[in-house]
Amino acid sequence: MEHALTYADVHRVKRLAKQLKKTNPELSHAKRLDQAATELCGARNFYELNRWYDRQINKQVDTPEGSQSVSHCLYCDYRFAADHKPDQKSHRDIHERFMEVEEKLGYRPGTYVERERMKLDGYEEMRRKMHDAEEVDGLLMITRSWFDRSLHSAVTGGYWVKHPDFEAYVAMMIPQLETMNSAQAAVLASRFGRTSGVIPKGGTYWSPN
Repeated sequence: MEHALTYADVHRVKRLAKQLKKTNPELSHAKRLDQAATELCGARNFYELNRWYDRQINKQVDTPEGSQSVSHCLYCDYRFAADHKPDQKSHRDIHERFMEVEEKLGYRPGTYVERERMKLDGYEEMRRKMHDAEEVDGLLMITRSWFDRSLHSAVTGGYWVKHPDFEAYVAMMIPQLETMNSAQAAVLASRFGRTSGVIPKGGTYWSPN
């Protein structure tokens, strides 16, 4: 029976296959993968497990009609030609990075559409100005959209492990938030701290360089 596989499931299978080398040295690596896939996930072999995993990933891909259409993954935000093998591999590589991030951080940065919606909602909260708390929340939503964009770039760039968490990122963005609303930025600074000189003026991306 097919399982809804996670990134962690597949890597548990690979780890068990390595461990089986000690107890079953006569088996080839492929045979150990088959055995691990059967023991942990109930697949007949690793090939079947891999097909389950691919289907799980591709469930989140939107492919418009037409021979020249570009597929779009609604999970990792990757755009590619779904009928082109190298593109399929590139998508899986990127998709797996986001699965790993979600497994380890318990959080996945939003897609472009999700980030833009969050940013617009944040500006709307600030425009209302009904309560100070709402204005602070609006500024925080805008910052969250920037954080997600920065983290998303870090995931695709392969340096997400070094990326600051949200609290540290807010502190780095306080100098810029002060130019938008000094009073509410001060409220956020009292909560998250203030770190200057890490993210360039006018920028929103954190870089390890």
